[in-house]
Amino acid sequence: MSTISVTVEHANNAFMLVEWLKNIRFVQDVTFDMGKTTSGNAEAVQKALDAMQSKHLFSDVDDPVDYQKRIRDEWS
Repeated sequence: MSTISVTVEHANNAFMLVEWLKNIRFVQDVTFDMGKTTSGNAEAVQKALDAMQSKHLFSDVDDPVDYQKRIRDEWS
């Protein structure tokens, strides 16, 4: 048996890596030693949402359907 040690900067990325490794059929055991606790990125998402509430993001859009067609057009 061989052992691999991996250091990941962010705990969220480490958690995703652990979940991915657990799903590989030849991996026998995964040990996750997290140096610090984290609550995920919920706080960062909430801050971004709060910042967006105060702005009029789409106030210049007159026709929403035409706007969506223009931004979805891959060939232009």
